[in-house]
Amino acid sequence: MGSLIDAFDAAFARFIVWLAVLVAVSVGLIAILIPLNLFLVTVKWGSLPWLFEAVEYALYIGVFIGAPWVLRQGAHIRVDVVTAALPRTAAARLEKVLDVAGCLLCLLLCAYGLRLTLLEFEDGTLPDKDLRIENWYMMAVFALSFLLLAVEFALRFRRAAEALEEDKDPAAGSGF
Repeated sequence: MGSLIDAFDAAFARFIVWLAVLVAVSVGLIAILIPLNLFLVTVKWGSLPWLFEAVEYALYIGVFIGAPWVLRQGAHIRVDVVTAALPRTAAARLEKVLDVAGCLLCLLLCAYGLRLTLLEFEDGTLPDKDLRIENWYMMAVFALSFLLLAVEFALRFRRAAEALEEDKDPAAGSGF
């Protein structure tokens, strides 16, 4: 059973790294396309009228889809004042409690996102923009990202439990 979960953990890690690479590529394209658009306007060759709305969508999707990778890296914003003051065993137990709470919260937000996705799909609503992507796609990104975050929190719980059994610091190796 452990090897199956280990295989899933490794596959999930590769998947969220792949998502992080997609987000990085989108940021790179933004960094190229904005100056290109400025150049086109400056030399009066036209413009990319869809660019700013595409950047909006890319940033929205990137923040949500990149979040599981950030959580896995331990690079998310967190306050370690309490866990640093606790003994290592108590800190690891607190991490496990917080991982369960994070997983449950993410599952709740995923369910909310799925509900919104279905409602938006049924309504067929479109934003009031030039680049019109149906709202249900954005809600699906929201729901998917919170599902991925719930999975990562569950895997963090498992890793914290293993670290506690091995008497290792669960935060060791986190961050960049």
